[in-house]
Amino acid sequence: MTTPFARRALRPLLSFLALMATTGPSLALNVQPVVVDLQTAGRRTSAIVTLQNTFPDTVPVEVTVHPVNVVNGELREAEDVESDDVLVFPSQATLGGNQSQAFRVQWIGQPLEGESRHFYVTIAQLPVAMPESQNAIQVLHRFKVLVSVGTNGDMPSLKIVEAKVGTDAAGKPQPVITIANDGANYGYVATNRMTLIERRGDGSEAYRKTFEPEEIRESMGLGLVPSKASRIFPINVELPDAGGTLSVELNSAGSK
Repeated sequence: MTTPFARRALRPLLSFLALMATTGPSLALNVQPVVVDLQTAGRRTSAIVTLQNTFPDTVPVEVTVHPVNVVNGELREAEDVESDDVLVFPSQATLGGNQSQAFRVQWIGQPLEGESRHFYVTIAQLPVAMPESQNAIQVLHRFKVLVSVGTNGDMPSLKIVEAKVGTDAAGKPQPVITIANDGANYGYVATNRMTLIERRGDGSEAYRKTFEPEEIRESMGLGLVPSKASRIFPINVELPDAGGTLSVELNSAGSK
């Protein structure tokens, strides 16, 4: 138990710590947006991505663009392949403290027919030379912006092809679904309404929940599915029965 004298002695230190917590600068690099939708013709062939430097120091950055493909149900970046169809300008920049830089992401490829294309635009902070007398560790930031390029006028066609009870990293039961897109354009699962139903071995319901688009984004992200591809999505929901069976319904968010 602290004495009244000890409490009085602590007050200046606590006040100082509180002042430091509330008035200290927020040091970070921020990128917005992190998901970009483009088309191969018309006004939506380009978009602006903004990098904000809230560090007090100057930060150099470099931009690269690599294709993204679906491999074994997951998005995989082809890091050894440079994209010739998406141009980002400028490709390098130096941001002063508390400054912002706008990067234009531009589709320069041919019009697409019956397929979508996807890329990661990586904005990477570059190391800077440190004084020889200064011992410091540089923490370098890397941001990936997912750029999807669709065909004009085509629509996605998403459908559930498999739903099963899997396990998360802690071994708890969670839904795992596979969604195919038979359409000629990419689609997002989170533009739909999704209903999960788990049944016990005797057929009774153990779990039922309908997720609105915002809830889908919170539990599994936007859920990008490229055209003519299938993706596997674990859903961040704990199911009550590890041995149950799962069914999933996917409907337009505008339908009841």
